[in-house]
Amino acid sequence: MKLFSILREILDPTPQYQQLVDDIIAQGGKHLGQGDYGTVFLVGDKVVKVTTDSEELEDAEQIKQQTTKYFVYIYDVQVINPKLGIITMQNLDPFTGSEQDVPIDDIMEEADMLGIYPDLEGPGGSIRLSNLMQDKKGRIKVIDV
Repeated sequence: MKLFSILREILDPTPQYQQLVDDIIAQGGKHLGQGDYGTVFLVGDKVVKVTTDSEELEDAEQIKQQTTKYFVYIYDVQVINPKLGIITMQNLDPFTGSEQDVPIDDIMEEADMLGIYPDLEGPGGSIRLSNLMQDKKGRIKVIDV
């Protein structure tokens, strides 16, 4: 029964989730993409993500307003409830490197120092090529904390 609840949450967003998305679109948000637990928009020069991932919300709150070597800069985290929130982060460029360029051990070491716990395994894993971008200087940044 729990698997059904998880699938329903992903496939059928709550009215509250949909209202947040509608509000961002009304502010001129440009849809950038969608993942396992959220939808991402460009609003002005920042990226705004509506997410239902409670662990991501906790980790984003933990690193909010901290400049890190390997993680996206988080400007703000607005927790609506434990399973719904908005993360405002820096806008980055697409990652142009390859899997061999990703310093997994260094990323995990920094994560540990920051007190966050990104996933390596499974379809929702945070550290995978689709969740990597780079800043203007070409430095790798994990965008799904």
